[in-house]
Amino acid sequence: MNKFMLVLLAILGGVEVVFYIFTPIIIGAIWVYLFGLNVWTSYFLFGICLLASLFRAIKVGWLK
Repeated sequence: MNKFMLVLLAILGGVEVVFYIFTPIIIGAIWVYLFGLNVWTSYFLFGICLLASLFRAIKVGWLK
């Protein structure tokens, strides 16, 4: 595999990890933007999204 292809795959892998980690945060932010933080379910959903993002970040950090 030539170096150009290796660099391209490394960049695509990095972008995939960023989207993998930030997807729950983006979903929670869209929910808060649409419905606000008026009721306890919005806080609950936002908390679950943040915990999911934290779990994904820890999972990616332990990959070899």
